[in-house]
Amino acid sequence: MDETCEVAIVGAGVIGCSVAFQLARMGKRRVLLLERENVPGAGSTSKANGGIRAQFTTDVNVRMSLASMDILDALAPEIGDPPVYKKAGYLFVTGDPAKLRAMQSAAAFQRERGVTVEVLDERGVRAKAPWLSGRIAGGTFGARDGFIDPGALCNFFLREATRAGAQIRYGAEVTGIERRSSGLCVRMTAGNVETDVVVNAAGPWARRVAEMAGVDLQVEPVRRHLLITGPCPSLPPLIPMTIDADAGVLVRREGERVLIAYSNPDEPAGFNTAFDPAFAERVAVPVEERFPAVAEAGIDRRRSWAGLYEVTPDHHAVLGPAPRVPGFFLANGFSGHGVMHSPAAGRAIAELIVRGRSESVDIAALSIERFERGELIHERMVL
Repeated sequence: MDETCEVAIVGAGVIGCSVAFQLARMGKRRVLLLERENVPGAGSTSKANGGIRAQFTTDVNVRMSLASMDILDALAPEIGDPPVYKKAGYLFVTGDPAKLRAMQSAAAFQRERGVTVEVLDERGVRAKAPWLSGRIAGGTFGARDGFIDPGALCNFFLREATRAGAQIRYGAEVTGIERRSSGLCVRMTAGNVETDVVVNAAGPWARRVAEMAGVDLQVEPVRRHLLITGPCPSLPPLIPMTIDADAGVLVRREGERVLIAYSNPDEPAGFNTAFDPAFAERVAVPVEERFPAVAEAGIDRRRSWAGLYEVTPDHHAVLGPAPRVPGFFLANGFSGHGVMHSPAAGRAIAELIVRGRSESVDIAALSIERFERGELIHERMVL
């Protein structure tokens, strides 16, 4: 006999667990998370950098970030210590006066929307990060930006959701989604689930899940490397997420070490998550030029890793109901912003399911139908 629930969520990463958490807070008890792995957050959540920032150049990304920050601030007493959200800041740096003017324009846009951001000259940048090298024209700093512990946040959402009655099935790989007169049926390798609502929170595998329901979802997996250095005692124990806007390289603290990230524009789409030892050579020169103390620490290839972004054509998420498939909701394509936007995304999807509309954030711009209409959103501050 098929199992039944009100809402089935495909994927127990930070997005799926956030949806379950928010549904529980809104009184939904018969919620079932379906996770193909044997632990929650084993996919992209476990490989994420974990940054959170409001320094974006589109309305919807700014709104999603500010809403997520508000939710995390409100949950901080429940989460307790250690905090999952650390406001170390994001520091964007450039040596190019033209890029600095673009940053100044972006900062004005952000401040108009309630973002805490300041424009810095060279002296201001070096005061924030005296360990930087090379030519500096200036930059911007967001004091409310910072880092999230992806695994801890995912586990908090799941713990609270299950305490409120949600359930989770591990090793539950979805093989099909069938429309029935009574709703939807999710087929798995071990049994079926009949439900009123299905939420696609399958991360890089979202397109495959959407296809099962007859939905064309433009989300592609793209590999992203994260490098970990050896111990780096010369840097302060807490530094901002620091982005060299000229080279596209960013660094932040990872305990006594430093994490280095760089988005390779030549990386093809695919599910390859193998770490490429040669990747470190690609970023060696820009790291040496801008972050010499980090370069001196060397790369610990054994601790470094690669994970997957789930990327849409315009690097914005797809949030909302799927047209022509009643009860099928999409929470996909965050393009590297999944962890930071998971609190707001979970609440928005839960509001759509429970109340029929997203009340906390206007997510109309993130509808899947924007691709058919040719209304893509263009974010200039993509990392």
